[in-house]
Amino acid sequence: MTQLDIKSEPQLIPLRDITALLVKHLGMHEGLWDVAFEIQVGIGQFGPTAPDLLPGAMMRIARVGLTKAQQIGPLTVDAAEINPASK
Repeated sequence: MTQLDIKSEPQLIPLRDITALLVKHLGMHEGLWDVAFEIQVGIGQFGPTAPDLLPGAMMRIARVGLTKAQQIGPLTVDAAEINPASK
């Protein structure tokens, strides 16, 4: 996993490392997993003043989680490899 410099801002973590952290945090020991995001979209009129309103959209990440990988990709982690079960 990526080592972070705790003295600098902001602390950015690669998505594959987020996947690995979630697998470990959830105590998963088998399967292929990808990071998943729940994205919410809002649409409406946006602008700095009423005469300048234009149609637009806003997106936000509501939740982060894991999804079972359908195929191996660049963000896929193998739980058995990164979080082996204790013997």
